[in-house]
Amino acid sequence: MQPSSLIRAARLFLTAATALALSGLASGAGADSGGLLDGLGNFDWKDFFTLHDSKNPKGASGSQDHHLFCPEVIILDGTAAAQVHAGEPPTNMNLRYQYALGDVVRECKLDGDQLAVKVGIAGNVLLGPAGVPASFNVPLRVAIVGTKDNEPIVTKLYHVAATIPAGQAQTQFSLVTEALMVPFTQDHTEDDYTIKVGIDEGPEKPAGKHKQSAE
Repeated sequence: MQPSSLIRAARLFLTAATALALSGLASGAGADSGGLLDGLGNFDWKDFFTLHDSKNPKGASGSQDHHLFCPEVIILDGTAAAQVHAGEPPTNMNLRYQYALGDVVRECKLDGDQLAVKVGIAGNVLLGPAGVPASFNVPLRVAIVGTKDNEPIVTKLYHVAATIPAGQAQTQFSLVTEALMVPFTQDHTEDDYTIKVGIDEGPEKPAGKHKQSAE
């Protein structure tokens, strides 16, 4: 079999395999234990985070006086994947490429009277049968939402670069945010906040009144 035929076969296999894998993600995924590396799959986050409390299901240590229970991080319904097609109607055969989320993790610690939250997201860009190797900007939304009113306190849209080299059919991407700051009120921060992430190809979404929003 010629190399080009192998690549086309690989793309068809990846398209089918990813569709099956995303059936579980598209309905939303959560990291419901309190450890730092909840949701960790194959991506090695240890080079990006300073707290490595993944063995502790209760949370991450924030200081000598506090034992923090980090907010839950979830993938929003319908945002675990995004597809771009070469024509209408969209079919498997005219699929150009798709983004697919995999791991989502978080780290939290105290910074004065603020809770500092860092979020990590990893995933894949996969070529479809109509796609060609290229560079991509994956739009990832990260929001910290108040549990009482479901209003975003911090929301930010990131564009993460990823490149599929010639002769390949997929590549990985990853994002580790800067510290996102929200008011600290109690050690059980999961009672105050939820972290929501997803692929966001729409317009910028404003935060709630008196909240923070940034591109």
